[in-house]
Amino acid sequence: ELGKIYYVQVGGGRRRGMPGGTFITKEEAGVGALADIGCYGLDMPMNALGYPKPLTVSASAYDLFGKSPVYNPHNYHRFEVDDFAVAFVRLEGGITLDFRTSWAMHMDTMGATLFLGDQAGLKVRSANPESPWGGAWDGTVGPMTLYHDKFGMLTETPIPYIQNNVDRFAEKVRDFVDAIVNNRPAPIPTSQIIYNQAILSGIMESARLGREVAITIPEV
Repeated sequence: ELGKIYYVQVGGGRRRGMPGGTFITKEEAGVGALADIGCYGLDMPMNALGYPKPLTVSASAYDLFGKSPVYNPHNYHRFEVDDFAVAFVRLEGGITLDFRTSWAMHMDTMGATLFLGDQAGLKVRSANPESPWGGAWDGTVGPMTLYHDKFGMLTETPIPYIQNNVDRFAEKVRDFVDAIVNNRPAPIPTSQIIYNQAILSGIMESARLGREVAITIPEV
């Protein structure tokens, strides 16, 4: 019902949620919040879009909280990665992805996930709005609202949220094992994993250079 989707906004972030240990050093982690929780926020909308090919990205990454003795008193002296990242990603088909993620910020949430199409818009909230993830994609889909026009009137249509007790992690493992046992294709196509990683790598490269970069898709 959305028609041609041209813009997607997704934000995953914690108000305070910086880890320690191997998560915060370049040698062991390489990347911070972007790879730790940002990968989930990136995968969900890309999956909903059918994983269009990523083309370019303009991004910034910050470590303002992680390196602060005020906000990170126990690990600020070891902190070497990002605690916040933001990016504009151009996707094939004329789609713009507005992406944000954080371990720490002065805000309660980065907001709901939005899909804008030429026929309608969709707002997707987290199923766990009070969790440390705030209103982010956290592997769950909560209440949704469709914004569209009906008979010349601006209309908002709530989409029922059906709760269930399915353990999504157990289902993922079961699906993966079933693919091995029955010799069927992997549940997650290799191309999706490569696209996801290529976007994350492009975000870090753009942030390092301070300019837009082309996203390189490796050959496999």
